[in-house]
Amino acid sequence: MRFEDLTPDHIRRAVSLYVELAWAEVGGEVTSKRFNLARLDGKETLEELFEEFEEPGEGSGERTQERHTLRLGNSRYPFMKFVVQEYLVDQEFFFSVDTHDDFEVGEDHPDHEEWVALKKANRALKTKIEEAWHADGLPTHEDLRLLAEGIAEQEQDTTHRGRILVVDDEVDVARSVEALLKARGYEVELAHDGVSVLNMLAEGDLPDLVLLDLAMPELDGEEVLRRMRADPRLRELPVLLATASAIDLDTMPRVAGFLRKPYPREVLFAMLDTLLEGGS
Repeated sequence: MRFEDLTPDHIRRAVSLYVELAWAEVGGEVTSKRFNLARLDGKETLEELFEEFEEPGEGSGERTQERHTLRLGNSRYPFMKFVVQEYLVDQEFFFSVDTHDDFEVGEDHPDHEEWVALKKANRALKTKIEEAWHADGLPTHEDLRLLAEGIAEQEQDTTHRGRILVVDDEVDVARSVEALLKARGYEVELAHDGVSVLNMLAEGDLPDLVLLDLAMPELDGEEVLRRMRADPRLRELPVLLATASAIDLDTMPRVAGFLRKPYPREVLFAMLDTLLEGGS
């Protein structure tokens, strides 16, 4: 949705739907932990409304597009967030849910099975909320995909060469990037979790570059990187790491570059030009 068309009412509707679905099964004292919708009343501009959201955190590289987050939680987990952000296209904003549950609980931990079940429930809830938003006419990553596919038809430039493996657990985001890159002439494969990435890299010819999301289910991007760098066959494969989170560069395995999410498509294109074509 274009920024000039986005209103505080859109945000309030999205938050109301989120709270209704995320806290549907609780009552009594637990209900007091729900976000107080009255906090958003009387906000006449987006600027006033976004004052209720969290300040953007520090991370690897400067964020080049807007991202606003509001921790709303759910009845089982307090850290899930509502996200309003630009993505790939300047001044186009989309709503999404950040499950914020990418912490590692090892298989030897007594709470491991419970943690896995919670993450699965959070993912299902995320899908349910985003589907409700889309049905209500609110902008989601499904709209981003449709927009990106339309832009790709208008921005045909097939002079670029290379095979890119795009890895993102947000399927519509991955498909958006795929459409834009194919329009530039790249061959593109998709994966949506860490296990799938490693399985794909273990078979057949390697891509020329992996565009790897840091936050993923099962195996996150950092663990995927560690396993790649421990494999002689994958050790030198260029990886462009995309992350919305703060990271510790001192502990992160070697990568060819970082993309600070959300990013405009022009920044992605420029980095690929540099990494695959020497900046030509």
